[in-house]
Amino acid sequence: MRAVWIVILAALSLGGCAAIPVAPDSNPSSSDALWASHQRAVAERVSWNLLGRISLRTSDMAASATLRWIRNDGQDDIYLFGPLGGGKVQLSIWADAVTLRDAKGQVVTGTNPSELLYRVTGWHIPVEALDDWIRGVPSSEPIGSMVLGPEGQLKNLNQSGWDIAYLDFMSVNDLPLPQKIRIAASKETVESLVLAGQMTGDRLALRFFIESWDPQ
Repeated sequence: MRAVWIVILAALSLGGCAAIPVAPDSNPSSSDALWASHQRAVAERVSWNLLGRISLRTSDMAASATLRWIRNDGQDDIYLFGPLGGGKVQLSIWADAVTLRDAKGQVVTGTNPSELLYRVTGWHIPVEALDDWIRGVPSSEPIGSMVLGPEGQLKNLNQSGWDIAYLDFMSVNDLPLPQKIRIAASKETVESLVLAGQMTGDRLALRFFIESWDPQ
């Protein structure tokens, strides 16, 4: 009888090692779950009227401007007030065209918003990804790395040759949206721009301070 119990116990212990399931992480307050929920909420914000400030700094230049960004019905109108000694620059973006009106009222057209803005103003701004980054989510391009905060919002993002740090958020209709953002070009991005003759030095950084996010 003792031998029978020894055999039974041995079988149970071996079977238990192979069959004990590992429960999935179902904690709804985990940063990953909060991040997924936050992404869904941000994806619904497709129109806005944003007001804030932007500054640009390189090794040999520092400039700032007031920023207004209106997005509605598939069109972006980005206004920069005060760069390059004053005046207003208006960058209008559609799905298949880009126009820029400078401080003198002259209009130029193109297909790449970042290139057109640099050509007219000398400012390097990653406009193509900025509509996502400014809302606190990655763009559709491959992600180098990202770090989430405990409440599920982005703290740091490395993407498309830029390092994005989210320094503060504000609540807009109960949705946390970025208020302070620092965007710095990676070493490789800076070196590429230097080789192209579009800048000198080893630094290119942008700062955004959002004063208001009004829904359109």
